[in-house]
Amino acid sequence: MRRIALIIMGLVFFAGCIEKGQELPTAETPFYTETSTSTIAQTSPTPENSKISVTFVVEVPEYTPEGDSIYIAGDFNGWNPGDEDYKLKKRADGKWEITLSFQWGRKIEFKFTRGSWETVEKGKNGEEIPNRILVIEKEGTYEFKVYHWRDYVEEAGVGTHTIVGNVITFKMKIPQLDNRERRIWIYLPPDYNQSNRRYPVLYMHDGQNLFDQATSFAGEWQVDETLERLFKEKGFAIIVVGIDNGGDRRIDEYSPWVNSEYGKGGEGDAYVRFIVETLKPYIDSEYRTLPNETGIMGSSLGGLISIYAGFKYPEVFKYVGAMSSAFWFNPEIYEFVKNSTAGPEKIYIDWGTLEGKDPKAYIETNKKLVEILKEKGYREGVNLMVIEEKGATHNEYHWSRRFPNAVLWLFEDP
Repeated sequence: MRRIALIIMGLVFFAGCIEKGQELPTAETPFYTETSTSTIAQTSPTPENSKISVTFVVEVPEYTPEGDSIYIAGDFNGWNPGDEDYKLKKRADGKWEITLSFQWGRKIEFKFTRGSWETVEKGKNGEEIPNRILVIEKEGTYEFKVYHWRDYVEEAGVGTHTIVGNVITFKMKIPQLDNRERRIWIYLPPDYNQSNRRYPVLYMHDGQNLFDQATSFAGEWQVDETLERLFKEKGFAIIVVGIDNGGDRRIDEYSPWVNSEYGKGGEGDAYVRFIVETLKPYIDSEYRTLPNETGIMGSSLGGLISIYAGFKYPEVFKYVGAMSSAFWFNPEIYEFVKNSTAGPEKIYIDWGTLEGKDPKAYIETNKKLVEILKEKGYREGVNLMVIEEKGATHNEYHWSRRFPNAVLWLFEDP
């Protein structure tokens, strides 16, 4: 009798909710960014093995060029910023929209672009914004607002510039890559203009993200702030040469081999030859360098290309720093390192425990290279430094945190 009474009470509660128009308890609602709103056409509970449709509606800045297209790029399309299958359609009200289908319950990360990472969206003050996040649990329409585009932010000087110290920029052609033009950054130590001293040089990729918040894609490494501090505290001084990435060309230029799944890569060797044959000779002739004390460092694909450069030109790059390296994109790097007859004098490798969609796989692909290095005779604490940072994700914040110890270990005497 007690069980029957409880059932009757439950039915009465259910009926009362319907009569009063109250919502019944549901699963956790999807999270979406503060710049989005949603209009949900709620359906019956969706089974986990089915797909549901979501419509993205985007309001863009008034200054957006009339002939440009709007794209959505995310972890669902390999972060391709100009994927024609993910191009939005313009509506009569000036907004843009696209309807996509996803597996129920999937969490997606994404951003809006005008077809390249050079034209990715920025925040209200021209600042970098984190990836937008949406958990797909309800069909409906989600509205978003783009405040600025990256190329207009940089051109108009919107956002806060954070460069400190003596940082110079200029543009240079890349003859090894069809004369593409690239901005070069040079950080000079605090005592450069007050001495005749010569300095080691560190070449770094993704120059937009090294020194200036206003030009960065997802925050800066604070290379200039770090080196200014290390100079005051320890007298540590090096020259850093940053090379802007090529936007849409970044994957191609930072990957020595073509990844057949993504159809990207294969220009990495030409990019490294640009550094060795064109950029380095210019830097050594124009600045007081120690030509034989040269390093190279980068993160993600920048780590991959740095390891490649170190083993392709060990006589040039004595010191190599590879942070959160995307070795998975070009697994050919393992055999390349194995078969190399010589390598850099010192190698720094690190990763976080929460990198990418599959952190375990990311860790394993980095550990695999570490084991190959040890088989070749590298010894941890002697000429190999390996760091695993608990809880660290794949971004500039964590790379900037690890940069000071990495650069000190690579360039300071043991």
